Amino acid sequence: MKKIKFYIFLIFAFNIICAHANSGNDYLIYVSSSFDKHPTYLKSYSIGYWIPQASILKNSSKSVFTSSASCEKDHYGRLILSLEPYLFYNPLMKILYGGISTKVYGYNGKIITTIKSEDEVPGYLTILHEKLIDQLYKKILTKLQNQISSNEAVNLYLKQKNGPIEGTFCLMLN
Repeated sequence: MKKIKFYIFLIFAFNIICAHANSGNDYLIYVSSSFDKHPTYLKSYSIGYWIPQASILKNSSKSVFTSSASCEKDHYGRLILSLEPYLFYNPLMKILYGGISTKVYGYNGKIITTIKSEDEVPGYLTILHEKLIDQLYKKILTKLQNQISSNEAVNLYLKQKNGPIEGTFCLMLN
């Protein structure tokens, strides 16, 4: 009987350690899959491209927000960032304009703040448009990271030492 109790205790302790190990992320990143299901059409003179923005934005956000994870079950973080991208290409000026509207969610499921970041990148829209869009998104996400770290509402929330948020919250955002 003592061995059974000991093994149950070990399993319970291991589960607690794993839960705390997953909570080391600062952000859980959520990008709606509708941005892939309904791609944006960018036109460069006679050639146009359908751009699935969600997959490009998810990859860019992983490289900028190093201590982040995708907002899924069994992932934990201090804040949830819901990212909504938009793009526009001006073929005469050869400039790609873009922006990301970000809703920052806290532990209780309420929006802490909404932040908009915009920027532009010069370049030709070609068949390798993912590189240009990735470059733009990384530039915007770097600005966004600076805006989040200097935002008073976010800093006030983080000082309260709330527990980590589990990623199943993002199922409600669909």
